[in-house]
Amino acid sequence: MTKKIKSKRFLILPTLMLIVASILIAFGSSLFTTSRPSDLRQLDTGWSVLRGDNVYENVTLSEFELEDTQKGEEITITKNIIPVAIASPAIMFKSSLTAVEVHVDGKKAYEYGKDDIEKGIFFPKKYHMVNVDDGTRSHEVSIIFTVSDRHSMKKFFPIYYGTKHELVQSFLQYHRLPLFIGGFFHIYSCLLLCLGVFLLFYKRVEMPIFFSSAISALMEVYIFAYNDIFCLISDDDNFFSVMEYMSLYFIPLAISILLYSTHPEIANVRQRILVVLNAVIPVFIWLLHLANIVHLEVFIIPLQAAAILEIAMILPALIVGVRKQHRKKVESETYTGIDADQYLLLGFINLILFGLLEIGKYNFTEFNENLAKANTFENVNFFNLGLLFFIICIFIYYFLNGIDHMNADRVKKQLEGLAFTDNLTGLMNRGKCMQYAATLRGSYAVVSIDLDRLKYVNDTFGHLEGDRMIKTFAMYLEKDFEEASLIGRTGGDEFIVFFKNPGADVCDRCIRSLEDDMEEFNKGKEKFTLSASAGYAYSYEAKTGDFDDVFYLADTRMYQMKEKHHA
Repeated sequence: MTKKIKSKRFLILPTLMLIVASILIAFGSSLFTTSRPSDLRQLDTGWSVLRGDNVYENVTLSEFELEDTQKGEEITITKNIIPVAIASPAIMFKSSLTAVEVHVDGKKAYEYGKDDIEKGIFFPKKYHMVNVDDGTRSHEVSIIFTVSDRHSMKKFFPIYYGTKHELVQSFLQYHRLPLFIGGFFHIYSCLLLCLGVFLLFYKRVEMPIFFSSAISALMEVYIFAYNDIFCLISDDDNFFSVMEYMSLYFIPLAISILLYSTHPEIANVRQRILVVLNAVIPVFIWLLHLANIVHLEVFIIPLQAAAILEIAMILPALIVGVRKQHRKKVESETYTGIDADQYLLLGFINLILFGLLEIGKYNFTEFNENLAKANTFENVNFFNLGLLFFIICIFIYYFLNGIDHMNADRVKKQLEGLAFTDNLTGLMNRGKCMQYAATLRGSYAVVSIDLDRLKYVNDTFGHLEGDRMIKTFAMYLEKDFEEASLIGRTGGDEFIVFFKNPGADVCDRCIRSLEDDMEEFNKGKEKFTLSASAGYAYSYEAKTGDFDDVFYLADTRMYQMKEKHHA
């Protein structure tokens, strides 16, 4: 296969991934988002913000920046909601790392976590849905945010007003892409787990499959938690907020274990160090969180920096190692033209690139306020797409790796067949017979057979007729000794047959069957007749049970029969 053809074939997957990525990005963007129902509104403008002694009027929440927030600081936002002709409206908004108190028309309507601020506990992100009694009249709504830790509140999340049905429908529409990707990971993780358990029943331990299932499960949890899906459907906000961080922190561990399990020979020491670090660091963070010393969210930026260092540490070595393995593979006799490792490497690089793209998108929206307003892909998480394509590449890796192993085994058997097969008869040659004999243990039988009058046929009718005689005899051997473990030709007119765990009369029965077939053949009008001398011995007949002793006994008996034939 030429390099040009190989390069074209390898470009197929990146091209398909680019097409799929474009479709998914468009699917998750605002291009296919339908307009909100007329009764559903985002309450973004016209707010009054009270922060300390400062009051800000007519504020647009999405543009208001919160800088240097302090633990225990209260920030109050107030707005008059105009009447809407809907029954039982509600206000829905999200908070993260803050306590919340909502007042409607001067009366407390809702409270969350207010009493826990002084305890210094971890505040999960949470979706709040506050009922408003009558939508046909205006209401003054005040929301008081109490900051749980320094710098923990940096912006206001969108606040929506409408019926509960419309609010949930709008949420699901906005999060359709993470719902799709998370659902894919869930199904894929279950399939891999079932496959791994299935292989265990057949005593084939494929640990990389279990690691891939774990990666997929971690990605599923992270995507559903990060995109607030668990927050909306569950009351256990603390558990799923913690799971968001811990699943993110354990993803590098799962990936590093997967890479080590598939390529332990590449940068072995370096990979082991990364596995240990990626295992110890999340556990250490978890213990600090449980002890209420430092909470999980503090480590996001340090761990992102650590991930970049890990990538710089392992990626070059991985690329060089995979290329070396590929060159060795191409030079081997069992190379089948399939390069599964390249797809695993492609998935890893793809994950890195999409992660960097997500960082770039974050900076794009963070530092360019005007451009952020027109960001069509605001609700597209590129890191989620990177995770998706990484897991797809893992699937392709396993698929192609399985095919490669099967093809390599087939080629190896073919090469072994060429090396150990007698060209004339198709039986095993002397080398294979001796190799097989060295493995014999326990109960077995050996039959030594010598084809009679071969030299006479060669001298009288020529070697072509002698070859035909050998092939005919070999055909009857295969037919009559079909119960044998191995049949071989060890010399010009010498043959050997092995039986493993033989029956008491198997040798006699097969030899009689061979004699009957030769007698039937000799009734025909051929230039030569078939006859053979055979002797056999069972392993229990030799004191040592060694093949040499058993074969010597069988060969001695064969020569005794041969003398009778020549008498």
